[in-house]
Parts: sequence; C-alpha cells; structure tokens
Amino acid sequence: MSKTMAKLPYHYGVKVRVFPSTEQKRLIKHNSDACRFIYNEMNGMNRELFMLKQVKLPIAIVQTRIETLKQRLKRPSTGISNIHGWLNDPDLDSLMKANAIQNYRAAWNLFRKVHQSGVPVFHKRKTEQKY
Repeated sequence: MSKTMAKLPYHYGVKVRVFPSTEQKRLIKHNSDACRFIYNEMNGMNRELFMLKQVKLPIAIVQTRIETLKQRLKRPSTGISNIHGWLNDPDLDSLMKANAIQNYRAAWNLFRKVHQSGVPVFHKRKTEQKY
C-alpha cells in the first residue's frame, strides 16, 4: 500500500530554475498576452455594464447594450473568442481562458468580501510573463 503526500509526516519540495528556449519563450509570451487580454476584456465589459446601469432613462440602445453585455458575461470564454478570433489559436494553452476568467471572478469576490483589495483594475504589460 503506497502512502499519499498527505499521509507522510514531512512534505518535501524542490525549487528548480528553468531556462526556456526561444520557441518556449514565444509561447509563454503569447499565452501571457492572451490571458491579460481576456482579463482586461472582462474588466472592460463589467465597467461598461456598470456605467450603462447608471443611466436612468429607458433608452432602447442602452437597454440592448446591457442585455448584450449580460449575455457575453454569462459565457465569457465563447463570447470573447467569437469576437476575437485570434484567441482560438492552437498555440494557446487549453486552460488559459478558464484561468483568466477564474482569476477575474476571484478578484471580484475578494473585493466583495474584504473591500481592502480594491476594484479589479486593468492589467498592464510587464517584463515578467505569467499565466
């Protein structure tokens, strides 16, 4: 019978420094940019939705835009990918979209619970790439 890590008295970890090749660096940058783009798209849609809900007059254009944004935010992965076709590139990681959406929703949940983290802001391009 083999033991799992949870049953062992000590847990060991290993830190490894990785030196990616040029092709791997390109893939990491491409995935990082796509992840940041999806996060920022969701942030932009939520900000626009908030601003449109401030309009008190029942203008037909505003109401249709609110409904469109609500539909896109229900299924953001397909909603953003349908508009921006480059997100369907096979070089992109399969879980990248899901992780970006999950990170954005976690940022909103953290803001709602704690109120010290602040409203989610747009992510800027940085020298370090992560996704």
